[in-house]
Amino acid sequence: MMRSFTLFPVLAVTFSLVHLRIHAQVDGTFDPSFAQGTGFAGDVYTIVRQADGKLLIGGDELSLYNGTQVPAVVRLGPDGALDTSFDPGEGPDGRVHRIAVQADGRILVGGTFFNFDGVQSRRLVRLMPNGTVDGTFAIGTAANDWVDDLVVQPDGRILVAGHFDQFNGVNVGGIVRLMSDGSIDPSFNTGTGAEAEVNAIALQSDGRLVLGGYFTSFNGLTRNKVVQLNADGSVDTDFDPGAGGGSGASIRAVAIAPDGRVLCGGDLFTWAGAAANGLVRLNTDGSRDLGFDAIATAQYGVLDVIVQSDGHILFCGAQGVDRVTSTGGDDPTFDTGSGFFGGLQVVVDLEVLPDGRVLAGGQFDEYDGHAVGSIVRLTSADVGVGEEGPVSMKVWPNPSPGSVCIRADGTAGALDVRITDMSGREVERMQRISEGDEVRLPAVCGTYIVEARTNSGVTMRLPVLRD
Repeated sequence: MMRSFTLFPVLAVTFSLVHLRIHAQVDGTFDPSFAQGTGFAGDVYTIVRQADGKLLIGGDELSLYNGTQVPAVVRLGPDGALDTSFDPGEGPDGRVHRIAVQADGRILVGGTFFNFDGVQSRRLVRLMPNGTVDGTFAIGTAANDWVDDLVVQPDGRILVAGHFDQFNGVNVGGIVRLMSDGSIDPSFNTGTGAEAEVNAIALQSDGRLVLGGYFTSFNGLTRNKVVQLNADGSVDTDFDPGAGGGSGASIRAVAIAPDGRVLCGGDLFTWAGAAANGLVRLNTDGSRDLGFDAIATAQYGVLDVIVQSDGHILFCGAQGVDRVTSTGGDDPTFDTGSGFFGGLQVVVDLEVLPDGRVLAGGQFDEYDGHAVGSIVRLTSADVGVGEEGPVSMKVWPNPSPGSVCIRADGTAGALDVRITDMSGREVERMQRISEGDEVRLPAVCGTYIVEARTNSGVTMRLPVLRD
């Protein structure tokens, strides 16, 4: 019996993939298997992968995802499809800067908002795994200004940093640690804390933490833009950055290398009086690591930095995404092609997945010529689509008066199929389409793209003309 589905158009063409392996390409190649379609209308500020592979996304004015209305916090499946089981209602009434996930699956969200789905939540809220507000998180009046970063410690306590100087009526100076119930941890004492905003937190393996921001002092001690604290919140006096970033500089991202050295990214022209290109590395005592020359990091405005397992350093910001070697030299194995285009062309956050692929979010419309809408997944050299011989797809009749059939030679099993228009907006998605099934095209005449994905992960696309 022939089944009928609403899908999209294609030419009478055969598309062939012969021994295609993504790892034959350089890292940074656009990953077409991530099904974001037209992506987001709005700006993505934070991407977090849950333990089950699903992706939590937050940002500013996120009103649509692939044509579906969404709030400023959404969850996607590992393949990029919208997860409709996650329902945060109206979501926040302001920006979302950071999301963190607890070991029990509950979700922390920080930003500029005052309410979340109609519940008063001053810049911080905790959600249940299904997206509803967790009413047991007792944070009182919470932060008196915006929250920039959130880190859940291995013991479950929660570090919160931002532009605030009070939390639930207590003077805290840009950083506070909470118990799992939302109450302030009295064992974490930072004194007067930072005199200006704290933008980033990174945990050392021994429980100490590094903070980066716009501040020049911390609890009365001079600490230009970066400070290391002991586990109890006191300043680690063995870590001293000296002149640091100087006036006007701001650290927006901090990452810890396996040997304890600290990478700082941000609005950095100089560091300790010497030139800096947006990214510096500090020794374990806070002095500048002169072995990291950052020749290739000429990117004022670094917003995120990640140390990969091979020691290479991935970073993003005002000039897109780039990667350098452990010494700061150019990494020729990473190439973003024509890069990011549209909007401000800024990449705000990166999330490295277990298989080495990288998610990038920010404010952009295209990546390397592909319409993506503020989120894109980049391939890694360690990710392949298999080497199982030739695979070809045929769609007929083409042009079509209303429906087509799909055949994929060289592969076994059903296909996952979706239809997009030429802008990349998904029209419809179907799973487990068998060979010979009829696919009904949209009623509106025009050209569409039929995309089919095999069980082994090979993705094929063909244009179809609906006449």
